[in-house]
Amino acid sequence: MKIKKNKIVITGGYLKGRIIKTINHPLIRPTTNIIRQTLFNWLSKIIVNANCLDCFAGSGILSFEAISRRAYYITLLENNLLIFKQLLYNKTNLSIKLVNIIYTNALKWLSSTDKKFDIIFIDPPFESNLINKTINIINKRNILSNFSIVYIESKIQTNVKIPITWILYKQKLTKNVAYRLYYINN
Repeated sequence: MKIKKNKIVITGGYLKGRIIKTINHPLIRPTTNIIRQTLFNWLSKIIVNANCLDCFAGSGILSFEAISRRAYYITLLENNLLIFKQLLYNKTNLSIKLVNIIYTNALKWLSSTDKKFDIIFIDPPFESNLINKTINIINKRNILSNFSIVYIESKIQTNVKIPITWILYKQKLTKNVAYRLYYINN
């Protein structure tokens, strides 16, 4: 079986214009250029030197954009072996070092980690019903550093249940997608 590869362009930072390749897979729905540009404009003052976590890496574009914009370190979680291998290829192709790509189930990994993160990206496959489970684990496990940010991207109809201690910082809605940043002061 031949796997078709798609190309995504990094929109900003020192890797701007570089291309990552993704496999054509039903679990991959890369964040659009417009949404990424808005998101990283929102994060522009806090992304530098941030320790980030991408819970459902998929194409990895959010992570590669974060590194391009001078995040200190990023951990990507991916549970599909073909997608995981493509992420490793892109990391090597971009010659980036401060990226840890882990082949794992995100919920299990989150339930056992003792690491702390400044920015967490939650953007699972839309039909997966993983957003609220992920939020609950993150909230209970105390893996957020002081003054953290959580990014959530979902279908507009998704009922996202946010802990009362998470403060909505920024949000935008498109015809089909809701994307939001939450500020958490631990």
